[in-house]
Amino acid sequence: MANGKESDESTERGEKDIETYRTMQQQLQIIMLQKQQMHMQTDEIEHALAELDKSSGAVYRIVGPIVVQSSKEDVSKDLQTKREDMSSRSELLDKQEERLKKSLTDLRKLIEQKRR
Repeated sequence: MANGKESDESTERGEKDIETYRTMQQQLQIIMLQKQQMHMQTDEIEHALAELDKSSGAVYRIVGPIVVQSSKEDVSKDLQTKREDMSSRSELLDKQEERLKKSLTDLRKLIEQKRR
């Protein structure tokens, strides 16, 4: 009877490991999507900064549902701050991605060992 109980517990742990693996894969996909979105936003900011450097006339920014005139320096500072924030978030996502990939690799090896 003890053997059957141990087998049931082992099967249950294996199923939990597989479910954890699937959840971690979903988390990795979410992180990768967030990184892609962050990259697109960073590209938009870079493009806006390049256009701002080229401009010599009035500069406007969108604030909620309206457009207001602003100084070139204020808009530039705002965009640079956003770019720095995106860079920090991107670094954080990179670290999360690496940790998650390592955990996935370790868990996959564990699952494969249990199946042998």
